[in-house]
Amino acid sequence: MVAPALRFEIYVADTLADMERLEGLLSPVGMAFFMNTEVGPYLRARAASRFAREGDDVSGQWEPLKPVTQLIREENPDWPVGPTHPINKRTGELEHYITHSTPETWPTTVGATTQYPGRPPSGELAEKVETAQRGRVSPSTVPRPVLGVNETDILFVMTRLHFWISGPGVIPVV
Repeated sequence: MVAPALRFEIYVADTLADMERLEGLLSPVGMAFFMNTEVGPYLRARAASRFAREGDDVSGQWEPLKPVTQLIREENPDWPVGPTHPINKRTGELEHYITHSTPETWPTTVGATTQYPGRPPSGELAEKVETAQRGRVSPSTVPRPVLGVNETDILFVMTRLHFWISGPGVIPVV
């Protein structure tokens, strides 16, 4: 008995259409769209979760407030939050800035760049972000980072990029 021969056919029109789709997706504008619609919202959600849980696998669990800070919060009737929680929140300005910012995304010659939060803070808000990220010597404040990424985040971006390129019909499980 003779084994059947294998036969392959390539349809140029289909291949060209796939190549054009990929060229668009991987163009700087296509990558900027991906970053803005996939990565930006993900970073915003991660930041919101970090505030809600008072830390995470990127920042570590935030250290509790010092007893003197708790006392100041307890004795001030105008203080809008409780004496021990939430941490990194007094007026809500820092949390709102971090969790409601829009990413700034732009195409580059080699792809795209996303900055989150998109609008750099200024004035007192810039000081709040820096204190949260790095801490402060006087008054002594430990860092309780509100921004950051780790390997899990990079893996998320790479996985979403794979599905972005794979096209319709491939539904990621998140």
